[in-house]
Amino acid sequence: MDEDYKYRRHLLALVAAMFSMAMGVGFIVPLLPVYAEQMGASGTWIGLIFGANPFIRAVFMTVFGSLSDYRGKKKIMAGGLLGYMIVSLGFVMASSVVQLFLLRVMQGIFGAMISPVARAYAGEISPPDKEGAVMGVINTGFFAGFAGGPLVGGLFADYFGFHVPFYAMAVLNAVAFALVVLYVPEQKADVAGEPRPSSLNLIVDSVKLLRDELVRGMVLIRSSVGIGHGIFSALLPLIGQIMLGISSGQVGFAITSRALVGALLQKSGGSLADRYDRKKLSILTSLIAPVGFLLVPHSQSFAQLLAISVLIGISFGVSVPAAEAMAVEFGRYHNMGQVMGLKEMCRSLAMAIGSVTGGVALDLFGPVGAHIAAAVLSSAGLFVAFWNLRDYQKFRAQQQRAFAPADDDT
Repeated sequence: MDEDYKYRRHLLALVAAMFSMAMGVGFIVPLLPVYAEQMGASGTWIGLIFGANPFIRAVFMTVFGSLSDYRGKKKIMAGGLLGYMIVSLGFVMASSVVQLFLLRVMQGIFGAMISPVARAYAGEISPPDKEGAVMGVINTGFFAGFAGGPLVGGLFADYFGFHVPFYAMAVLNAVAFALVVLYVPEQKADVAGEPRPSSLNLIVDSVKLLRDELVRGMVLIRSSVGIGHGIFSALLPLIGQIMLGISSGQVGFAITSRALVGALLQKSGGSLADRYDRKKLSILTSLIAPVGFLLVPHSQSFAQLLAISVLIGISFGVSVPAAEAMAVEFGRYHNMGQVMGLKEMCRSLAMAIGSVTGGVALDLFGPVGAHIAAAVLSSAGLFVAFWNLRDYQKFRAQQQRAFAPADDDT
């Protein structure tokens, strides 16, 4: 009973930290593209500013994910949250497009210290055959925070001033930092006692995991939709406020609806992932998102934009826990932090590519062309993922036998 209590307390502390971090980040999502445009940014610059965070995060995620296997996870998470808090205040003082870009770069570095490491920690404490449920709970914290952030941030900007959401983001990340320091215990390093490779070698070793078809397929599920998500996230505030003439609060509510639906479905999606074929569940439900991407530029009203956001949220709510559960299985076979870092790196890199692609396509072809690119790139990647995961069931059966309790013959 005591061990079960500790397990639940640790898990809840991780959920609370993810919630606070994600809500703080979500505050600025409906504001950043408009903020950049007010400083004179073109569509390409907006794509670069929006994509800087996930691109830099991608570069460093494998480093910090693998480093957590050598040095433990608590210190890295806490350092990332502290850095996020400091950068949040930097946005208030920014006065140029270049400064916004550099702040997003710094935010990306600190973000690489949080998400993959927290997920790796949760993966390590998850019981066998309960990976989907545990990762669903962790993702509930993230999606719930991100759901509330855009709405609250948009309303704060509308009623209290444009800089208030950035101050609020700093406060929430300070809360997340305190939660990690106080309630998340440090675990022994997975490879304690072994010499730590250089950062470059950590990246190379992690990327080598892509030689494994199963790992490559799992990574493609998240990164394929990540490209479309990058385009969707970068352009939605512009489409909402410029094309439809809706307020920052309404844009925030549309973004919130997607994340909120995703959050509400995480627990159910995790349970489904523990009961059914994780590969098929994740890929088939991921294919719903490209349909939503195609519909976005054809929205004629706030209600239509809201309905499309909900549709994309349903896709994420069911597909993400299944993909995360597969990542935990592969993490047990390799190294948990390394696999989670690689997955998050590729997803963030895909979002960065999507953001830049969306900005360039917006300048060249308009919003319809940008969202066609989102749908096509996402769908093509998912079909390749399905092929790479053709031997997944065989792998899962082997892992279930490996982690099955030993028979007691006495």
